[in-house]
Amino acid sequence: MAARRLPDVYVAAGDLAFAIAAFACGLFSAPLEIAIVAAFGMIAFWLTSRRPILDRLKGRAFFRISALAIAVLLTILSGAYWLGSGIADAL
Repeated sequence: MAARRLPDVYVAAGDLAFAIAAFACGLFSAPLEIAIVAAFGMIAFWLTSRRPILDRLKGRAFFRISALAIAVLLTILSGAYWLGSGIADAL
């Protein structure tokens, strides 16, 4: 059975929600463990929302693209956390 693809607006809203969650963790000085849980949630969401595309990739291409995407996701989330904590310190 073919996997259904989420509309792009839902995927973008989900990505934005995780970035806002990481920003809020930094803003309200939440423990880093909570931001790490948000990062794992973002990676799981990314893997499930891109499943139809990732299923077409084979071997090394799958691992290379997934590793690059996960690195970018973690960079975005750590930047959002850092930005939130910087704003919290300024307030």
